Amino acid sequence: MNNLIITGKDFKLTPSLKAYVSKKMGKLDEFSSVRILEAKVELDVDHNQKSGLIYRTEMSVQLPGTIFKAGQKAYNMREAIDLCLPKLTEQVMKYKDKSLTRKKGHHQHLSE
Repeated sequence: MNNLIITGKDFKLTPSLKAYVSKKMGKLDEFSSVRILEAKVELDVDHNQKSGLIYRTEMSVQLPGTIFKAGQKAYNMREAIDLCLPKLTEQVMKYKDKSLTRKKGHHQHLSE
């Protein structure tokens, strides 16, 4: 995914974590026939909390005409990423299905 912006807030974003996010977000790009204009991933650590769900991931994907967002907290950063991505994927798939349904309906109407 060429148009992916990954940022880290309140912690050092490592190359391996960046690669992990890129790989995961690339899967979204692979199965979606809808053109992703831009994707953003913000990774954050809540330093006010000493334990628990202190790692947060916020993801957004811009498609033609809309933006989808998802967020998730977890016990570690990779888990937060893994839990957030299915939420975003579901939104993109619904959009894709809705777009395909409209196109099919439109073409059927024209051929009648």
